[in-house]
Amino acid sequence: MARAKSPDRWKARLLEGGSTALTYALVRAEVSFPAEVAPVRLQGSVAGVGAGVVPPLGCRPSWTTAMELSAEYLREKLQRDLEAEHVEVEDTTLNRCACSFRVLVVSAKFEGKPLLQRHRLVNACLAEELPHIHAFEQKTLTPEQWARERQK
Repeated sequence: MARAKSPDRWKARLLEGGSTALTYALVRAEVSFPAEVAPVRLQGSVAGVGAGVVPPLGCRPSWTTAMELSAEYLREKLQRDLEAEHVEVEDTTLNRCACSFRVLVVSAKFEGKPLLQRHRLVNACLAEELPHIHAFEQKTLTPEQWARERQK
């Protein structure tokens, strides 16, 4: 006769060495009513984030980095460190799950450098900030390229 396994025994084994996905499945299976999960999520809310607002699964809440980074901060840092004559920074975070920015940097330091080296200069300038940015789009131009583009 086959012996029935105790639910507690397989739960313990799962938590010890099982995959994360299986552990989450186990937790979800034990919650009989979704309202039991809501109070736990609400405890993690922060000022500025509406009660009950939960980021999509797998996304970092935008408030974790939005409070640390701003478009103005990035603009000033890029302008100072790259001696840029023109910098535009657009915060494209709205409706995304984590902070994101689009930048345009015009600097004489880009003269004679291919695109990859230009982007590396920008990335090096923002080395401390980039790990906290989910999406980062950059356009790098020399002053001559910027002048031609503005004439179009």
